[in-house]
Amino acid sequence: MSDNNLIEFAFKGEGTLVAFFEQMAADIKDAHHELLNELARAMTERGWVQPVDAVVKKLAEHSSEEKVQTALAELEHRRLVKVAKEDNRFESLLGALSVTRTEHRGHLSSGVDVFTYGGFDQLTLNHTLLKDVDVFTKCANSGAEIKLKIVGDQIVDSNISGVAGFVATWDGKQPLEEVAANSNLFASDDDLAAWQEKHPDIDGMGLPADLFLWVGMSAAQELGGARFKLIGHSE
Repeated sequence: MSDNNLIEFAFKGEGTLVAFFEQMAADIKDAHHELLNELARAMTERGWVQPVDAVVKKLAEHSSEEKVQTALAELEHRRLVKVAKEDNRFESLLGALSVTRTEHRGHLSSGVDVFTYGGFDQLTLNHTLLKDVDVFTKCANSGAEIKLKIVGDQIVDSNISGVAGFVATWDGKQPLEEVAANSNLFASDDDLAAWQEKHPDIDGMGLPADLFLWVGMSAAQELGGARFKLIGHSE
């Protein structure tokens, strides 16, 4: 699906992305939620998803193939899934979760790995997928390894004492995967400042270490919660 066929959303400043997911959750129907739930469960329980035609066939057993295909097309239009039709595979879920490996790995308490396009979205995983997570990523400026353990709402362990972050602002039109890729973690405030200086064109909220544990985690929980409303995932 080309970018010209994707839904656009009214810009609401730093809250645009959360408002978008909450609006989508209110707008979509049961068939859409069921498909998103199927994909989220697969990623949480197995760490991978079946080919597109296999997922459609499975869900059609309790509905109809036409209904499932219609829901899938609408989810693509709404930016909630991305599909590589030529390869018969799903590429991403909710604009943040990558079906293929990236350098941003989250090891869930379910024992499987999930991957995101940027480091910040790993902080949202426990509220999106209802699993505690060990985060393995790299500083977006220096490349230094960053490891975090997130239990519930808190970071309970880290290999770096002064982790900082950046949350890119969505303009309502840009591909969500690009926004996620620009939302990252940093090994220090100096790394955050250096990265922002190199990327003056990327609008967003910088989170130095003294704000990261409170403002950053709160923002991650809000975003993760908004995504959870879409997948309706449960234990």
